[in-house]
Amino acid sequence: MKWNEALLAQTLKELRAQERIPASERRAAIRAQLVNSSDVNLYAFETRLGWMGMARSERGIRYLQLPRPTRAQALRDLQREFPDGVIRRDVPEESERELCAYAEGRCRSFSAPLDLAMLRPFQRAVLIAIGKIPFGETRSYGWVAREIGQPKAARAVGQALHTNPIPIIIPCHRVVASNGGLGGYGGGLQMKVKLLQLEGAALNL
Repeated sequence: MKWNEALLAQTLKELRAQERIPASERRAAIRAQLVNSSDVNLYAFETRLGWMGMARSERGIRYLQLPRPTRAQALRDLQREFPDGVIRRDVPEESERELCAYAEGRCRSFSAPLDLAMLRPFQRAVLIAIGKIPFGETRSYGWVAREIGQPKAARAVGQALHTNPIPIIIPCHRVVASNGGLGGYGGGLQMKVKLLQLEGAALNL
């Protein structure tokens, strides 16, 4: 995906502004966003890696599920995250095509719009930054922290990546430990290795 430098700059500006707001007020603002969130449509489609579940709002992809063995499980897990979402069979052609091609090693970037509006500024900044890591390459948690102007926040970066709502498209699997080890991954290390091997990344196993 082509990431906009201006978007990262604006997100960092929001982050600095929020740091001056009391924590209780920040939490209230986040709750209000969730209550007023737009409805989402839910989709499930099969790829070479397995069945992926996806939630889309009017803005774009809000959530992407890592592969599941069956369509039923993908939809069941997706509905757990979005109980009011509407299941659709007409999967957006662009998203399905790109993700199926990625699973076959034929897609290096994504063009579908993403909806990051529900995320807190820090997590949004982290996710925008990792979107700049090239296909088949890796960067450290420290690199991400420096990229967003908070060099001492490597541990917080890891926590933000653990809850990445749009894996694969936002490639948190490309972030590894500073010693070259895998680090962590919300989808499990086996899936992280599979995605990195799919991209031909050099691994320190």
